[in-house]
Amino acid sequence: MTVQVSESPEGTARIAAHMAEGLQPGDLVLLTGEVGAGKSTFARAAMRALGVEGAIPSPTFTIGRLYSGRGGLPVAHLDLYRIGSIEEEDPGLLTEYLDPRGVVFAEWPGGGSDELARRATRSRAVLIEHIDRDRRSITIRPPGATGASQPG
Repeated sequence: MTVQVSESPEGTARIAAHMAEGLQPGDLVLLTGEVGAGKSTFARAAMRALGVEGAIPSPTFTIGRLYSGRGGLPVAHLDLYRIGSIEEEDPGLLTEYLDPRGVVFAEWPGGGSDELARRATRSRAVLIEHIDRDRRSITIRPPGATGASQPG
């Protein structure tokens, strides 16, 4: 587990890009933290590091969006805030996003962390917490350590 402090959105982006260097097809990144902590900033920066180009809008109202990264790597960005429980949803709801040949970033996994992790080759958890108005604590748990007990 690593804990880093970001002083700005640009700092958060640097930490995300560095983490993305170690991602491989089949990886799942679970992003938790309070509203406004920087989950989307982190996901976008990591996706850019994987070669995603163009606009990366929030998937809040669509549940997920699919992108193509470097070398055609499938990259999915999920926002599960509106999903109460993955187990209670249609089993096929997330299938198109959970491609074992790609990388998935899931914001607000909530109680679905364990279910999502079972569908991935490797998973890691990123917890972003407010320290103060500008600074964030970013905890990255290594592959397999999803930290499912963390909120949001």
